[in-house]
Amino acid sequence: MVSILMCTYNREQYLKRAIDSVIAQTYTEWELIIVDDGSTDNTEQLVAFYPDPRIRYIKMDKNRFYCYAANYGLQNCRGDYVAFQNSDDEWLPDKLEKQMRFMEEHTEAGACFTEVTLIDNEGNDLSERCLPMEKLFENHYEDQKDWMHFFLHKGNCVCHPSALVRKKVMDEVGGFNLMYCQLADFDLWVRIVTEHPIYVLPEKLIRFRWDINKQEQVSSATEKNLIRSFNEQMLIRKQMIDRLSDEQMLLFFKSEFQKKTSSSHLELEFEKAFLLMHCIDDSPEMRLPGINKLEEVLKIEGAVEVLERHFDLTLQEIYSWNRGHWYTDFILEQKISEAKRQLAAYQEKVNMQEYLIDQYRNSSSWRYTEPFRRVGRMVRRIVKKTK
Repeated sequence: MVSILMCTYNREQYLKRAIDSVIAQTYTEWELIIVDDGSTDNTEQLVAFYPDPRIRYIKMDKNRFYCYAANYGLQNCRGDYVAFQNSDDEWLPDKLEKQMRFMEEHTEAGACFTEVTLIDNEGNDLSERCLPMEKLFENHYEDQKDWMHFFLHKGNCVCHPSALVRKKVMDEVGGFNLMYCQLADFDLWVRIVTEHPIYVLPEKLIRFRWDINKQEQVSSATEKNLIRSFNEQMLIRKQMIDRLSDEQMLLFFKSEFQKKTSSSHLELEFEKAFLLMHCIDDSPEMRLPGINKLEEVLKIEGAVEVLERHFDLTLQEIYSWNRGHWYTDFILEQKISEAKRQLAAYQEKVNMQEYLIDQYRNSSSWRYTEPFRRVGRMVRRIVKKTK
């Protein structure tokens, strides 16, 4: 059986279509657990219209946001698999059937995802307007190593409401981290792929609602949400590398080692620090997670000797790294870049005005009008004296 977990908060206008898409599944061995995270609209009355005994409704006493509600729902899941469905998205009828067939045939898989079709609030296809976002969910890797590299250097690329996860895997890695507001699903996928292979079916089996104005979703691209998302990425990456065993570190990231011969526990701890210092491709100055890890490693007995002998680095060189920026806020970077662009445009305008004035002064028109300007200056002086 598949336990389908749907958390909702004031999504009355979309909820019926989401529930109907679950009921329409060709795979029928499922239970739908709807966790109402303190909605104040007509969610409860809407769900009450469904007589299907496979649907269970849980009303939370207050809104505590997604992670708390989802963890509560996971405690009530009785299936062998857990699927996640957003209350404003829609599944295609054969979504579960195709995923279940794949998971039963690939017993090594911890989770299975699908590609998506982006839709707007009215259900219209946004594929052409949001092509980069839709293409993001089309990344396919079969090797855990490749997934780990992408997650570390790029970020998330799998769609939450497309996920089907083995329940025993969920029990093994744990539920959602309450610390994360926007990237809790990314953190979960990282923990899963660290221990188990994951796959993406090359079919668009869900209709993923995407607010083109990006105001209604948790992941909406407001400045504050972008900053929060970036901060959460830093924590997730640090924990991602921290939890790796020596064997996993060698398996997943040996190609990026400072010293390819690193093998001892202490050497690998240093490699973790160096890896974290350059973990985001589009933000080369995000060194804080690596510096933090390096501080931890240097507290270990014998660390300085390994640093000098194996990595040919001295403490003095490490200290010199502290002269650079550890943390570059990309929002501030964007604002500074925009200010520089505006300043350059203004300077160009000023330069053009000065050029035109110089051209005018060197022209015959300037010479012909100079007597009139001289008279004007004399008149202004006389008027000023008489006042």
